[in-house]
Amino acid sequence: MQFSGTDLALYCWFGKGVTMVIDTFIMVDWSARSAPSPLKRSKDAIFIAERTGRDGHVTYCRTRDAATAHLITRFEAALAEGRRILAGFDFPFGYPAGFAAALTGRDDPFAVWAWMAQTVADDARNANNRLDVADQINARFDAPGPFWSHPTGKTPVHVPFRKPPHRGFPFAERRQVEMVAKGASTCFQLFGNGAVASQTLLGLPRLHALKQHFGDAVAVRPFEDRPAPILLAEVYPSILSAAIKARQRPGEIPDAAQVRVLAQAFAALPPDRLDTMLRAGDRVEGWIAGLGHADELIDGLG
Repeated sequence: MQFSGTDLALYCWFGKGVTMVIDTFIMVDWSARSAPSPLKRSKDAIFIAERTGRDGHVTYCRTRDAATAHLITRFEAALAEGRRILAGFDFPFGYPAGFAAALTGRDDPFAVWAWMAQTVADDARNANNRLDVADQINARFDAPGPFWSHPTGKTPVHVPFRKPPHRGFPFAERRQVEMVAKGASTCFQLFGNGAVASQTLLGLPRLHALKQHFGDAVAVRPFEDRPAPILLAEVYPSILSAAIKARQRPGEIPDAAQVRVLAQAFAALPPDRLDTMLRAGDRVEGWIAGLGHADELIDGLG
């Protein structure tokens, strides 16, 4: 999907010193499950919160295919109605500086997205080859890693079960944002408490697909600063963990609560402050939207 000439002119005008107002806020809690989630809403599945004005709802998706299809439908509906969207995803959009060049020959995060889209297999029932992909990447280096940890019983040749020393790589173990965000996990831990590498391996191909589907209508912050009616950004619900827990409804699954509250918090920001937060960070490694501004986000929750 591409902009029409009129739409493109409108959004370029918004980019000339005028802050674009976001109408719809979508927050996604991703999952690296290798089978469909249960029919009944369950933790560690995909939850997608959507908020427009004072109206909001949370959708439960059993597979990544279903979640991607749902997002495409909701994005297309918003575009048809002239609404502008911020979609936040709770996994890293990039890797430490130098990783992209080592993997693809270009220090470009979108080159990694495209490489992942070509290499990762992830079917309609969540069966995937993420461990094989991590093994393939690790095989490029003489040192053990950078990806590590795997389920008991799996024996990938190049993925160590325990964390090895991160030495001998042309990139750091962590992004700068992970040095700042308290409790943030490295992009390279595949399994275990707090691990996010598997979600990233299975998430980046989906972001690439959205970008391909919507074309110029999508811009990714902070990698791109051009105006577009759909903005994608990395989020980290843990920056509001106490506020989310305090607002969790009786019987509500924590994953659903965190995207619901996160959507509400971002929706309450003044447009200029939201714009500033989305543009902050490194254009190679990426950044967590709202990091360092938890107080402002919480204030909007009331």
